[in-house]
Amino acid sequence: MTDEIATFSVQALAELVERRALRDLWIDDRGTRTWLEFGTAVNQARAACAAAGVTGGEIVVTPGEATAEALAWFFGVASVGAIVAPLRRERTAEMERWKESVRVGWAVVDGRLHRVGEGTVGPAAGRLLDELRDRGQPGLILATGGTTGTPKLVLHDLAALLATVPVKQSAARRVMPLMRFDHIGGLDMAWRALGSGHLLVTPPAELTPEMVATAIERHAVEVLPATPSFLNLLVTAEAHRRHTLSSLRIVPFGAEPMPVSLLGRLRAALPKVDFVQRFGTSETGALPVSDAGAGLLLGNDTAGFTWKIVDEELWVRSPARALGYLAGGNGGFDSAGWFRTGDLAERMPDGSVNVLGRREELINVGGEKVLPAEVEDVLLEHPLVADCRVRAEPSPLLGQVVAAEVVWRGPETDALAVKRALHAFAGDRLARHQLPVLVQLRPAIDTTRNWKKHRATP
Repeated sequence: MTDEIATFSVQALAELVERRALRDLWIDDRGTRTWLEFGTAVNQARAACAAAGVTGGEIVVTPGEATAEALAWFFGVASVGAIVAPLRRERTAEMERWKESVRVGWAVVDGRLHRVGEGTVGPAAGRLLDELRDRGQPGLILATGGTTGTPKLVLHDLAALLATVPVKQSAARRVMPLMRFDHIGGLDMAWRALGSGHLLVTPPAELTPEMVATAIERHAVEVLPATPSFLNLLVTAEAHRRHTLSSLRIVPFGAEPMPVSLLGRLRAALPKVDFVQRFGTSETGALPVSDAGAGLLLGNDTAGFTWKIVDEELWVRSPARALGYLAGGNGGFDSAGWFRTGDLAERMPDGSVNVLGRREELINVGGEKVLPAEVEDVLLEHPLVADCRVRAEPSPLLGQVVAAEVVWRGPETDALAVKRALHAFAGDRLARHQLPVLVQLRPAIDTTRNWKKHRATP
């Protein structure tokens, strides 16, 4: 065996299991498991698929939880050339909608493989599935987050996606991915942990600040990939004061904009932690990123990744770009290999990229464009604002105006009084059209299943 494996793959995983057989790989409340034990679980999943007659190109729904069992099924199914479709237990009802566009062959339920064999393959989905089968590679189906609308079903060539993951043994760290394995962020972090020889820690089933802080303390977690929305909850609940989080060293964050004011509060609460911004999409995979001060430093022409800004929108060309959408949409992909992310962005003086927010989230106030994240950033600086979400509200005069849902920690219970307080606080920071016309008090801000602010208008 060579010293290094060039790229990650299903086959490379088997070689890594052989090399690292007795090293610890996974930690949960039941104890620690080795690479050999994980490899055995993958082989058992593969054998179950072979015994059931699962063939290459069939769709197999696997568990989407961030557990060793779920990841073992993921690689076991992929190893027979099938299409893996991770889905958490609470989302299994979504399969009925999937069947309107694809034929679901099998599903893993309570650790056992069951035949489904239901669904209708639409013409567009059929062409994409045929393209994948012609390649003779395993596939991956991801449902997008649906923060502003109906989730889309994204089809990947799994081999191309895994090939972007670096494989190099490094100093082992304990990594607890809060995003589950039915999200590209959760999968990417798990794959990178495997490639680097890190230890994965199963997150608690209930992702509350208290439960997550307890798990960090109990398992000495060093790396905590998370969204800004969850990190805001963590510091607002002051979980870092009730628990010893001194093991934390790195917090990669992404999936939505990070307010500058929140990042300041996080650094004050956890001064020994490096907060590192990440960027990726369900359609392109995770992009190479390094620290760049005010923005993201995206690796242009690094390992085949390229980016550009067209009409204020970030475009990405990735060797891991998805084949397309099986359901839910047909935009974003072009014949030259680019994917239009839908993210508004600007190039910073240092060469980095500042991602401003989603184009579809823009609020048009009488022709003046307002970015929700920009307004939220200012409002969150108010000492009595624990959280907020800014959205568009229809207006017969201006078309749209700015509305803000606010988690208020002050004694006021009247929304009008809170609105006046926010205007007084933000009036010299925001233009008149950016100030919220409507303020609604909320006990909490709704998030998606992966802890991103839900942007769909209620």
